Amino acid sequence: MFRHLPQPASYLIGTALIIATLVLGSRAQQGYATPKATTVQPAVITRVFDVSCTSLAAVTPTYAKLTDLATFTVNSPDSLVELTFNGRIYVGSFSSGTGAVFELRVDNSPSSVGRARANLRTAEAGGGGVQTSITGLFDGLAAGEHTASIWVRTPPTGAATQAVVDPGCWSTDVLIVKEYTPFGFTYLPSTTGP
Repeated sequence: MFRHLPQPASYLIGTALIIATLVLGSRAQQGYATPKATTVQPAVITRVFDVSCTSLAAVTPTYAKLTDLATFTVNSPDSLVELTFNGRIYVGSFSSGTGAVFELRVDNSPSSVGRARANLRTAEAGGGGVQTSITGLFDGLAAGEHTASIWVRTPPTGAATQAVVDPGCWSTDVLIVKEYTPFGFTYLPSTTGP
């Protein structure tokens, strides 16, 4: 094993290595080498909120808030937050224009990373509404509470009546909020041995 050392020194070093491996190796298997559980956070924090049926009497070419969907908490200002509305949207009738645009927002501001929109065309007005999924990414949100909302508008020459989320009040619409926390040392996953 150690050819350049005298025989007794070689046995002494080998024995010390075996003892160190046994002592320190068992500590690593017990989790001593991992961060404390209080500092470890999951990489993704997911929350699901029920959305109540709400309506807005008139829809114009200017965005108007249809409803606040939910209030959620952001844990880190460095997180990326993904919101997904999954449910039905509805417009009663159009007197002009080609349809309406529904937009997902946080704190009354649109997504800073792309668009978070769905449209409902004039031919889809009335009836039971249209099943839709709207996803938006939001970054730069301060740590603390924020409010997600849906806004609606028509094209520049459009006009409509009665925009609704969850038409018929079936209680089937949801808002899913995923916070992607920053990945760093305190966010590493913990692994333990048997």
